[in-house]
Amino acid sequence: HGSHPGLSLQHEVRRGVMDRDAIVSRLREKTAREYPPGEILLEGELYKRLGLLPEAMDYERTMFDLLEEQVAGFYDPDEQTLYIAGWLPSAAQPVTMAHEITHALQDQHFQIGRYTHHVRGRGDAQTAAMAVIEGDATASMLDFMLAPMGRRTRDMPDVTAMVASQLQGADQMRLREAPRALRESLLFPYLAGLGMCVRALRAGEGYSRVDALLATPPQSTEQVLHEAKLAAREAPVMVPSRVPPALAGEYEVAYHDVMGELGSRLFFYSAMPDARAHSAAQGWGGDHAVLLVPRGTMTSAGDAGVNLAGDALTRDVMLWTVVLDPVEGARGAAADREAVDFAEAAVSVLMWRHGARPAAAVAGAMAARDVGGGRVSLVARSGRRVLVADRVPRASAAAVVRSALAE
Repeated sequence: HGSHPGLSLQHEVRRGVMDRDAIVSRLREKTAREYPPGEILLEGELYKRLGLLPEAMDYERTMFDLLEEQVAGFYDPDEQTLYIAGWLPSAAQPVTMAHEITHALQDQHFQIGRYTHHVRGRGDAQTAAMAVIEGDATASMLDFMLAPMGRRTRDMPDVTAMVASQLQGADQMRLREAPRALRESLLFPYLAGLGMCVRALRAGEGYSRVDALLATPPQSTEQVLHEAKLAAREAPVMVPSRVPPALAGEYEVAYHDVMGELGSRLFFYSAMPDARAHSAAQGWGGDHAVLLVPRGTMTSAGDAGVNLAGDALTRDVMLWTVVLDPVEGARGAAADREAVDFAEAAVSVLMWRHGARPAAAVAGAMAARDVGGGRVSLVARSGRRVLVADRVPRASAAAVVRSALAE
């Protein structure tokens, strides 16, 4: 063993070798256990309303296609069993094994199932926890590969860039062709997580600080991305997911999630250079994105899932409320600079998505576009709160802006 110097093997790990069909059907079963019916469809719809995915994409199918292409093995916390893909060349098997054994050890010591099971509304926190789980397993795997040369992950100067180029260089057609938001979301736990774990390895003795992160994972992708925020354990601002009074009679919440600093980056990438996207996103303090559907179009299914009427998603509304961090030491309007920056960048995204549409005047909005069918998409800001809204009924738009921006 020796793949994770910090964790002892508490009991034998069950393992199996599987062919591609068996692994894919196992992954589908695992997903069905972790996601209620209708949940993945709704998650995809939320991303479409944010402009992260093309309208016509079959999100669930695309995700499975990508997983199928990526998977070399996986660890199932429910079964406490590790699976390795039978088609891997023998040279790749020990490396994959080192990665998956790390997951089994993490689970024996820290019960990682509680971080990997999908919980609606906890997307950003779960991505942050996955960044420790995958970052640690990737660091352990690299240590396993480097050991014969007498080298260690923590001594490699730009280890994340090295892994990134390997991941992107592999013959992964589907990943390369996937929308950027999907690609980045899938790779984030491995790449940003590795970066965070390598910083922890350099700061402490052996893997002790990585183990501390497994015991208490970061609470947000903001903490994963920024060492100082992680050190301070700067907790995300909680933003409730509610239906604004102006829409409450006609609409109900179909889905909601926290997008986080990573989701904010993904939102901005389409309309501006990466450096600008990163600086606009880095004032993130907390958020909630809510997908509303007309009342009566959604009925509950088994396992806390939902069934949607065929036209429910043609009439849905998306409201994303973001609270930005205050600028330290600044007073008055200067303290809101991060929010101004975020809102201006959000207007760029609005123009990139709906710029060809006619402008709409909505009281309280910085910019609004008429997207047809008596609906508007808009960006508004008050103080450190920003609202990004898609397909809001025009008659209620001003009232929705007022209630979303009220503290």
